[in-house]
Amino acid sequence: MKVSGTYKFEAPIQRVWEFLIDPEKLQKCIPGAGKLETVGPNEYTGEIDVGIAAVKGQYKGKVKLEDLQPSKHYRINVDGKGKQGFIKGTGTLDLSETGPNETLLTYAGDAQIGGPLASVGQRMIDGAAKTMLNQFFVAMEAEVKAAPGEVVRQGVFLNFWRLFLKWLRGLFAGK
Repeated sequence: MKVSGTYKFEAPIQRVWEFLIDPEKLQKCIPGAGKLETVGPNEYTGEIDVGIAAVKGQYKGKVKLEDLQPSKHYRINVDGKGKQGFIKGTGTLDLSETGPNETLLTYAGDAQIGGPLASVGQRMIDGAAKTMLNQFFVAMEAEVKAAPGEVVRQGVFLNFWRLFLKWLRGLFAGK
């Protein structure tokens, strides 16, 4: 499975970068994330609950950030297993400044999925991956736009509502 895309944040590039390398902040935004613990420099273990169609389960795995170029780029490696299958993948994140308070994130990745999880079909997996990415980016956007010390409420319904409003604003801005 291949994923790629872009997301624009209304925040300075340094703030977006700091968020992307902070496991505590990431844990709050990753849909279904349990715990994310540091086990070494730029290396983490974690748990995530994922459900696609009738295949639902908890996955445990490792995440490693490599080739870090502060405020610009990193490569991520993911290796996870659960009763419902496995996922192995790599990807890149690149940041560029598009304005004084705007950052463009460009991502690309490739993942291999096996076990019962792979049996739900590529189309459903692709759709679920896109939905999870959108939920993550919408939650992350709320966090990076928040004032220092401000608590941002997160949750599936709040993040879905934010995603819907962003889509609606884009729809009307295009006309």
